[in-house]
Amino acid sequence: MIRLIIALIVAGIASAFLGQEETVYSPEKETVIQQAVYMAMTQAHLQPIKLNDSFSEKVYDQFFEILDGRKRFFIQSDLDKFESFRYEIDDMFKAADLTFFDQVIAAADEKIAKGKQYYQAILAEPFDFTTVASIETDYKKVAYAEDEVTLRDRWTQRLKYYTLQELESRITAQEKVARDSIKTISELEIESRNEIKRAYDRWYENYEDVRRSDRFEQYINVITRQFDPHSAYYSPKGKQDFNMRMGGKLEGIGAQLMTVGDLTQVVTVVPGGPVWKDERIEVNDFILKVAQKGEETVDLTGMRIDDVVSLIRGPKGSHVVLTIQKKDESQIIVELERDVINLEIARARGALLMNEGSTEQYGYIDLPMFYNSFDGPEGNSSAKDVAQLISMLKEKNINGLILDLRDNLGGALIDAIDISGLFIEEGPIVQVKSRDRRPYIHRDNNASVSYDGPLIVLVNNYSASASEIVAGALQDYGRAVVVGSQTFGKGSVQNFIDLDRAIRNNDEVKPLGEVKLTIQKYYRVNGESTQLKGVLPDVTLPDSYDLIPTGERENPGALAWSRLEEVKYGQKVFTYNDIPSLIKKSDARVSSSDEFALIKEYAAWLKDNKDRTSNSLVLEDYMRKVKELKDRNERYESILDKPVEGLIVAAIPIDFDSEISVEEKEARAEAWQKGVKQDFYIEEAMAIMADILKAVGYVSAVKK
Repeated sequence: MIRLIIALIVAGIASAFLGQEETVYSPEKETVIQQAVYMAMTQAHLQPIKLNDSFSEKVYDQFFEILDGRKRFFIQSDLDKFESFRYEIDDMFKAADLTFFDQVIAAADEKIAKGKQYYQAILAEPFDFTTVASIETDYKKVAYAEDEVTLRDRWTQRLKYYTLQELESRITAQEKVARDSIKTISELEIESRNEIKRAYDRWYENYEDVRRSDRFEQYINVITRQFDPHSAYYSPKGKQDFNMRMGGKLEGIGAQLMTVGDLTQVVTVVPGGPVWKDERIEVNDFILKVAQKGEETVDLTGMRIDDVVSLIRGPKGSHVVLTIQKKDESQIIVELERDVINLEIARARGALLMNEGSTEQYGYIDLPMFYNSFDGPEGNSSAKDVAQLISMLKEKNINGLILDLRDNLGGALIDAIDISGLFIEEGPIVQVKSRDRRPYIHRDNNASVSYDGPLIVLVNNYSASASEIVAGALQDYGRAVVVGSQTFGKGSVQNFIDLDRAIRNNDEVKPLGEVKLTIQKYYRVNGESTQLKGVLPDVTLPDSYDLIPTGERENPGALAWSRLEEVKYGQKVFTYNDIPSLIKKSDARVSSSDEFALIKEYAAWLKDNKDRTSNSLVLEDYMRKVKELKDRNERYESILDKPVEGLIVAAIPIDFDSEISVEEKEARAEAWQKGVKQDFYIEEAMAIMADILKAVGYVSAVKK
C-alpha cells in the first residue's frame, strides 16, 4: 500500500519536455474512450458527482470558455443555437454521444476562420493612440458580442491594445540606441502593427495544425474537471509526457506548462531547473512570447502546447528569451540558459545561522522537495539527507532548528513519514482514506529521535501535499511551531488507470490512453483533512499573495474539506505551549520591519492592480502605467534583494554523488548561501526561535 501511495503523491513534476508520435483518433476510438472515462469517473473516483443538469451546464459553459475564452469568435446568436444542449450533456456523456462536441467544434472552425478577415483588414490601417479609449482585459467581465459589428469593434480594440504593448516595448528599447538610430513614433507604430500581424499570421498557421484529437481531449478534460481539478484524461502521448521519474534528467527550462484559453501557463516549476534557479518566473505566470537568443520573437498566443514546448526546449547551454506576464499583468523579459535538469541539485541543504554579537546558533535545513529514487539503501532519499544534515548540525551544538518547506510542492510520501519521524517518537503521521474503506494510518515505527530540541517549520502558499503532511503532523504533536502562510491545500491522491486494461476487446482502436483519477484524501492525525484548508501556521507572516486567491482554494471543483476521527497520538519530546506570546512578539517585530511593510504594501497593490482591468488605449497613459509598474518592481527588488544586516550564514558541506562539476557545485552553493543571507523570513524565524529559548513552560527534551 505504501509503495502505491508513494507513486501517486508526486506533486506536479509531470512535464512538457518530450515529444511523442501523434495519436490518431477516429469516431469509434472517441466513443470507446468516452465510455471508458465514464466508467472510471463514476465507479472509481473518490467522490463521484451526480451527472445532472448542473453538471451539464458547467461543462457547457467551460467548453465554450476553452474554445473562445476571449470572446473573439462567437457572438451571442451563435451560442443561442446550442442552448438546447445546455442541460443534455450529462445524458450524452452517459451514452458516449458526441453530437454537442461535433457541432460546436464545426461552428468554432467556421467562426475562427472568419476572424482572419478581421485582423487582416484592421491591421492594414494605422492606429491613433491619442484618442481617449479604453479596453477591458478581464474577458470574464465581458459578455459575448451582440452582433458582428460589435464583434469587429472588439477586434479593433484588442488589436490596438496588442499593438500599443508592442509599441511601448519598442519605444523603451530605443532609449538604449544611438541618437542617430532613433525612429519616429509613426515608424515604430508601423513596425509594431506589422509584428502583431505576423503573430496572428503564425497563430492561424498553427491553428491549421490543431487536430480533432486536441479538441476531443479538451472536451473530455472539461468533464473530468467537474469531479475535481486533478482528475484528467491523458492520451498515450500525454501520458508519456507525464512519466518522469523522480531523480531523473530532463533537458529544457524545468517547468510544466499547460494551455489556459489562448495562453501558456506555468503550472509547476521543477526544482533544479533553470526556471527554479532564476526565481523570476513563478507558478501561474503566463509565457507570452519566446525567442531564441538573437532571433525573432514568436508570439505564443493560441499555439498548441507541444509546439510551445518545441520552441522553448533546446540543447544544454543554449539560451531562450521569454516574455512573462505576472499576476499583476506586468511583463518581464527573462533570458534562461537551457540545462540538463538534474534533480540532485535540488537536494536538501543545510547551514549554521547566527546573528552578529549573539552566542546562539541555529541549524537551518532547506528542503525543496521530498525525493526518493527507490534504489534501496544506496539510493537518493530526502529523509536520509535530512538526517545526515541534522547529525552534522548537532555537532555544532545548535540551540534550535529551522526546517524550510516553502515552495516545496511535495514528493515521496515515505520520505514525508520518515522526516516527520526524525523529530518524534514512534506514532501515526497521516491517515489516508479511500472510497468505502476504513482509513489507513501511516506510522513512524522508529522510536529513536534524531533531533529533540526546539523546531520551527517554515511554510508558504506553495507548500503542498507531502509538505503539508509533515507540517501538519509536527504541528499536531506540538513538536514544531509552524511559521509563514497558509499552505496550498492539496490533500488528495491520484492514481492512473490504463484504459487499455480497463476495456476488454476493442483492440482495433487501442491504445486509448489513461485516466488520472483522485482515489484518496489525506487526513492529519487530529482528523482534519489538509484538502482545501491546508495547514494554518501558528505564527503568520505577511506574504505578497495574501490578498489574491492561491492554492487549491482557487481551483473550481476542488474537493471539499472534511474530517475523520482523531487517532491516538502523543510524544515526550520538546514541546512549546505559549503560541500567543510568540504571535504577539512576532507581530511587534513585523509591524516595525521595513521589509514586511513593503510586502504588505505590495500585496495590497497587487490586489488593487489585479482588480483594475480596464486599460487605457492612449499611448501617454499606457507608458505612464508601465513606468509605474517598473518603478514599483525595481523598488521592491532593491529592498528585498539586500543581505539581512548582521546575519551570518555558514553552509554545512554535504557531498552528494552527482555528475555536476565541482565548479558548478560551488557556484550553486554560493548562490544558495547568498539567497539565505537575503531572506528576512529566515531572520524572523530566528527571532521566533530566540523567543522560544527565552520562554518557560515547555517540556524538557527526552533523548533516546
